[in-house]
Amino acid sequence: MVCCRRANPFRLCSGLRVLGYFMILLVAAIVALSYYAVIVVAWGPRLVHGGASSALAFVIIILFHLLLVFLLWSYFMVVLQDPGSVPENWRPILDEENLDVASSVTPSDYVAPEVRAVLGAWSSSERRPDVSYCSRCQNNKPPRCHHCSVCQRCILKMDHHCVW
Repeated sequence: MVCCRRANPFRLCSGLRVLGYFMILLVAAIVALSYYAVIVVAWGPRLVHGGASSALAFVIIILFHLLLVFLLWSYFMVVLQDPGSVPENWRPILDEENLDVASSVTPSDYVAPEVRAVLGAWSSSERRPDVSYCSRCQNNKPPRCHHCSVCQRCILKMDHHCVW
């Protein structure tokens, strides 16, 4: 029956690509408007006219341009950088509680020191994150990993198509 099919809440995710381009233009327009307001309208004329406020205007204009460069560099690095994906045949770290007790090798020998520190942060009463499986990629997935319908691969934190 058609009415009994499970609704896919992500069926409109392919529209995020178009919305993403619009958001990039929106951010560019906001930056251009703020540049016009701060430099052209507010502090540029004070710098040109001279007087006591020209030194302050010079400092504010330099600071504004420095912050603008940082803002644009950060924004375009976020927009253009690959979000990362799960490596093929990814497997979780061996769980120390499930290792054979009779083994002559200590469980900590299997785990890198930096990973051991993270695993040690969980107390024995807390539940460790579950590892799930992606049926589309045919691969295990770490926690917070989801299959992206736009990229057609598993993405590590699934926040890469956030329009902001």
